[in-house]
Formats: sequence, C-alpha cells, structure tokens
Amino acid sequence: QILVAGMVLFALAFPAYFYYAAGQADSDFSVSGPVGNYAVDGTYSYHVIGEDTQRVSDGGTETITVNSDAAGDEIDGLNIVGVRATLTFTDDETQPGGPPCIAAQPPQADDVSGKMMHFGFEQSSTTQSGESVTLEWHNSSFVGTTVSNMSESEIRMELDGLFGIGEHSLGISVNVNTGGGAGCNSNDEGEEVAYTIELISLEYTLEMVEGEVEEEEEEGEE
Repeated sequence: QILVAGMVLFALAFPAYFYYAAGQADSDFSVSGPVGNYAVDGTYSYHVIGEDTQRVSDGGTETITVNSDAAGDEIDGLNIVGVRATLTFTDDETQPGGPPCIAAQPPQADDVSGKMMHFGFEQSSTTQSGESVTLEWHNSSFVGTTVSNMSESEIRMELDGLFGIGEHSLGISVNVNTGGGAGCNSNDEGEEVAYTIELISLEYTLEMVEGEVEEEEEEGEE
C-alpha cells in the first residue's frame, strides 16, 4: 500500500512540478532556442549547370531544361537557395542603305525576357544584354543584417534552401522592335541569345548580439 501510494503521489507531483517550472521559464526562450537579435553574415557562390546559345524568333519562346546533376560533386552538401540565368545578345537588325534610309530611325533594341522555373516556382523579367533573371527560395533580405526577436532555428528556416536539386527550366522570349521607317523597312526576325544558368548556394553564420539593438534604441530615446 505504501508503494502504491508513493507511485500515485509521484504521478501527481511530477507533471505539476514541470507545469510550475514552465510557468517560471524565461519568456525569451522557445522550443526552437533563445529569442534575440542575431547578426547574419553570408557568402553567395554560383555553380554553372547549363550554357549555350539559342535562336529565338520574333514573338516566340524557346524553353531550355537543365539539371542540377550537371554541377556534379561541386554542390554536394551545399545550401542551394536559388538559380539564375544570365542572357547576352546583340541586336542583329539590318537596314538597307542609301536614300531614303540615310535619315531613317536607327535600329531599335528588341524586348528579351527570361523566365526561370523550378519545383512549381517561377520568376520572369525583361532583361538587357548581360542581365540576369533570378529565382530564389530563401529570405535574402536577412543576409548582411541584424535580425531581431527571432530564434536561431527560425532564422535558419528562412535561410536554408529546401529545393534546388533536379530540373530547372529557362524560357527565353523575344519581341522585335524595328527602326527604319516609311520606305526603309528594317529586317529583324529575332535574336541569337547566349545564356548561362547557375545554381546559387549560400554559406552563412549567425552571431547572437542580444542587447545591442536595445541599447541603440535607448540611446536614441535619450
């Protein structure tokens, strides 16, 4: 009977104690770690998985599909947080010479846009030659800043890449703009676009600086 009574007492007291302890716990601590201010420092690296040249006709779109396997062992164990495609092209519009083309409008830059697609995500943008369209699946705004009132694991959830392995697609679209003018029609049927597709990896460190942001706020109030 004494043994049974002791077991019952322990069964009642044990959860009660931890309920009390939980109530007394530091409100700045969560199951994901201490909440505070963290300085986030990071470095991006780029890994080529596809490059070539593609002819795109006026009003058309050409889609290129590449795979992360093309990077080989280079990306093993890396934190893949995005993919970008850099497009390079030169307008090959031609105009006939002589009158009435001497005072004709000069060649007009074509509209070239890229669309990166991966795992149901996509990002499109019109680009000038040498510019990139970038698709990210992490919070890049955290890098190089001090993040406040978050735990370390919550920040890592924002910075760790959940995707990146497998197929990536790039759509290149071209809409021609011609110069010339009446009686001097330009000839422009599309663009020859060179592309480079790269995976983006991020290495980062977190350093807790709890108190520094609060001190700055207090000094500002004074």
